[in-house]
Amino acid sequence: MVGKLRALRSWRAAGGSERAEGGPGRQYPGWFIALEGGDGAGKSTQLAAVADWLRGRGYAVVTTREPGATPLGSVLRNLVLHAEEHKLGARAEALLFAADRADHMETVVRPALERGAVVLTDRHVDSSVAYQSGGRGLAADEVAALSTFATEGVRPDLVVLLDLDPAVARARREERTGEADKLEAETAEFHERVRATFLARAKAEPDRYLVLDANQAPRILTGAIQDRLDQLLPPTAEEIAKAAQRAAEIEAAVAREQEFRAAQAEAERVRREAEEQASREQQERELAERQAAEQERLRLAKERAAASEIAERARAEREWAEATRLSEDEKRESERLAQERRAEAERDALRRREHELAMRQAEARAKERARLAAAAAKAAADRAGRLESPAPKSERLKGSEADRAERLESPTPEAERLESATREPERLESPAPESEEES
Repeated sequence: MVGKLRALRSWRAAGGSERAEGGPGRQYPGWFIALEGGDGAGKSTQLAAVADWLRGRGYAVVTTREPGATPLGSVLRNLVLHAEEHKLGARAEALLFAADRADHMETVVRPALERGAVVLTDRHVDSSVAYQSGGRGLAADEVAALSTFATEGVRPDLVVLLDLDPAVARARREERTGEADKLEAETAEFHERVRATFLARAKAEPDRYLVLDANQAPRILTGAIQDRLDQLLPPTAEEIAKAAQRAAEIEAAVAREQEFRAAQAEAERVRREAEEQASREQQERELAERQAAEQERLRLAKERAAASEIAERARAEREWAEATRLSEDEKRESERLAQERRAEAERDALRRREHELAMRQAEARAKERARLAAAAAKAAADRAGRLESPAPKSERLKGSEADRAERLESPTPEAERLESATREPERLESPAPESEEES
């Protein structure tokens, strides 16, 4: 189908619609295609391949050849190409080919063209001009005029010229079985002139000729011919119907594709709007959550601040109570320490006084001993003197010694005060009984 659409486009682009509607030179609804070239160029192979291709596309195809496509043509072909008993001159040969062509056109080609068929012929007017003019040396315009008379002016719509070196063509012919005809058996120079005539005619009318190098592979040659016929032949009714159907299908497919794309675009738009709406809602939720979280944070901060303030006040109260308690304890401790320090000071003072008293007592005793010693010495001196004097003096000395001994044994008032101060700290350290039970 794609190939048929391509062929339809190629045909229209090449102006095929104008030719099909009766342009210049269009006498019949059919199409006339001639394959030309030297013997061995592959005309028969390409004719068969192209015919199959055209039939596959729905064309009515008629394949034929010159000479020999009709009963008369068969006799003439044998006479011209194979009958050794008849030695034909160039003009007789040209006339016989023209006779075959006239019968061929009248009985095969023209009826097929009138039916609208595609006629594919192996050789036509160009072969007569090339062989009888180029090869045999007749005037080209005379040979052409003779062919025009035979065809009544009907010319091929396209001439496919398969160009091949005569030496290569001869090598191909030798590979085939069968005996060469009179024309095939001509000299190499003959075939060179035939080739040159073919090329000259193609060069003179390039629009009506398709010249191909016959050295290429057959399938390549077939493809090139098909491409040219795509531009020349109108599409068949079946192809037009199928092309219209295909165009309608393509148009419907395009419409469906456009609808699908529009639906996709709409769905995409709806999806984007839904996503944007969801995104906005998500943002709003997140904003609300952040605001709620911020409010909760502020509330908790206030609660923590209030709790902290309460805790701080409680701590301050505890610290104040503790400070008060400590202050009272410290005060009591301070008083106790003060009492202890006072007691210690009193004890120290007492010890100092005792020490001083002891020192004074010791000093007094020392003085007393010294006095006593002095007194004893004096007494001794007095005794010594009394020994020499009467006894009353010794009695007086005895009385003095007795008085001193009595004074030493009886404490003085100062010693009593020191002893009282010594006993006072002991009384302070031993607490008085709080009640009779504790006592």
